[in-house]
Amino acid sequence: MGCGEFLVKYILFFANLVFALAGLTLLGLGIAVQLQSADIVQIADFNIQIAPITSMIVGGIVFFIAFFGCCGAIRESNCMLVTYSIFMLLLMIIKLTLAILIFVKLDNVVSEVPLWLREAFQKDRVSFQAIEKTFSCCGPDGYASYGILGLPDTCCATAPCNIGNAYSGCNEHVQQFFQTFGLAIGSVMIVVVSIELVAAVFALCLANTVRNKSRRARY
Repeated sequence: MGCGEFLVKYILFFANLVFALAGLTLLGLGIAVQLQSADIVQIADFNIQIAPITSMIVGGIVFFIAFFGCCGAIRESNCMLVTYSIFMLLLMIIKLTLAILIFVKLDNVVSEVPLWLREAFQKDRVSFQAIEKTFSCCGPDGYASYGILGLPDTCCATAPCNIGNAYSGCNEHVQQFFQTFGLAIGSVMIVVVSIELVAAVFALCLANTVRNKSRRARY
């Protein structure tokens, strides 16, 4: 094995270990967003589950393909390496498209949060307390959302709950949540796509080397 082939082989192997970790990161982020936004989805009339669900699916697939790539690199299997490269290119297109959609649509989603929360609050204030408990907040706009009514215990860290120890409004908390996790998911995808492009090229180069070595062995 030449020096160049050795380097490509092990760079590809360790790069796929990074991909596997990145896949687990996407999976973990998707699960975190899905769990924390569950109360909002159940109460408000909007669907924000597409991004976290897609992140979980893509993360799981990335992890599987990265494991496939590691095996192909170590075993120097031409078939596995070519298959891995094709899958990587397809995943790059999917992740790049999803990342662009997240960055383009994120501000619109974040700007609509106050409207969604106010509608949910007006529809069912008791159910809205699940959001207050999850995000440690009080009403869409703070304690003023309840007017002259008493504040629920979910509006405060300690009882009795009153204006003096009430949390701030949920609008800011939920907007920050979606802004942070949206940017995190999009950024991870962009980084992974950049590294995957290099890995796909390396895999094709190694596959070509393995194929040429196999041909020479037959003569």
